[in-house]
Amino acid sequence: MQLRLAGMVSHCHWCCVAFNSVIQAIARMSNKPTKTKKRLAQLLTVVVALTIGLTVSEFTCRWMFNRIGMHYGLEMWKYARLIKRQNENPDIGHEHEPNTRATLMGVDVNINSQRLRDREFTTTKPADVYRILLLGDSMTFGWGARYEDTYAKVLEQMLNESPPDGHKRFEVINTGVGNYNTVQEVAYFKQYGVQYEPDMVILGYYINDAEPIPRPKGGWLARHSYLYVATSSFIGAFGRKMESGPSWLSYYRKLYEDDQPAWQSCQQAIRDLITTCQEAQMDLTIFLVPELHSPQDYPFLEIQGKIETIAQEGNVPTVDPRTQLPAVDPLDLWVSPGDAHPNATAHRVFAEALFKHVTQQLSHPPAANEAPAEN
Repeated sequence: MQLRLAGMVSHCHWCCVAFNSVIQAIARMSNKPTKTKKRLAQLLTVVVALTIGLTVSEFTCRWMFNRIGMHYGLEMWKYARLIKRQNENPDIGHEHEPNTRATLMGVDVNINSQRLRDREFTTTKPADVYRILLLGDSMTFGWGARYEDTYAKVLEQMLNESPPDGHKRFEVINTGVGNYNTVQEVAYFKQYGVQYEPDMVILGYYINDAEPIPRPKGGWLARHSYLYVATSSFIGAFGRKMESGPSWLSYYRKLYEDDQPAWQSCQQAIRDLITTCQEAQMDLTIFLVPELHSPQDYPFLEIQGKIETIAQEGNVPTVDPRTQLPAVDPLDLWVSPGDAHPNATAHRVFAEALFKHVTQQLSHPPAANEAPAEN
């Protein structure tokens, strides 16, 4: 309630400024000639009408989208505004604000004191626990999915209900943050994640994780106005529909060309993570999160192969759950018709694939010189 009230006050700030300007202008009119007064009155009428119209539009927009809560652009904007903050490490960029909560895509999102969408964990690992730490972006975070439906929590439940021989209890820590790329995930792990002393690290890799680190942009309106963000989003979507630019498939293929700086940084980050885990004697797995527009006739096998090659060079196993997804309309795996983030069905398939992998790794660990199995 306090957040909502603070937001309303902040969004009304520009209205108060405009209204104050109108009052001051009216006070000055008494000293002007009649013709000037008439022109000023007309101008002020327009200003007042625009101010009232924009104010009504702003509050209508806020009411409507808070009720619907399924517009991807606005929900991501709310996520950044209500839950995120900047981190002083430029390689991390942004992080979750501790002890915050919001309703996003119709789902309650709670961030704990450790900046995680998870329960609280002790930094020192309990003696009877096998601890797995997940690195990832919004796919791992569980955008649009309930906390208990994320593949992190489903995997944890599966492991504790059917633990591999010799293991008593499992903890799966979800460190996923929306809009992270691999460079940020590895930077987070090296600065914070290693403190949790995980036995296994799973890097959730999605196709856009080779993009450059996103930087904050926009002025006051971009940070505070629903109307401004919604209008910008609709104009942008219309512009993309009208222009004849490169397709999203072409965009990703270009992103992974060898001379692309962001892709070069991504490769280096993966290799750094491999080295860090090997030195700390932590098992590492790369989980290939599939793009869900066309999971059956997958257009990104060549790009996926580049990640698998890096993993093989570092003797790191990969898990690809794509072939285990049900042969259904891809929209049946999305959180909403306009948002291809995985829903509860897809998250469960991801968890099942990882459960099988973790069980195999713990039951039959590969020898030091043995090539890792691919799932």
